[in-house]
Amino acid sequence: MAKIHAPVLGLYGGDDPGVVATIEPTSALMKKLGKSYEFHIYPGATHFFMSYQVECRNGEAIAEAWPTAIAFLKSAMK
Repeated sequence: MAKIHAPVLGLYGGDDPGVVATIEPTSALMKKLGKSYEFHIYPGATHFFMSYQVECRNGEAIAEAWPTAIAFLKSAMK
């Protein structure tokens, strides 16, 4: 993570315990290294939840995540 030079946004499905377990340690290390790491956990959403738009799964999480991602990109690209 020391090689990261850009802000990082993580959008995670709450129903993905293997990944969710890595968020706090990642956040702590990124903070220790002085890196920007923003994360959001969407309860009830599955792993790779943004890819299930066509199947109409994880709709609430997707509806919340897209504006979050766009706002993050607008802020990071200033």
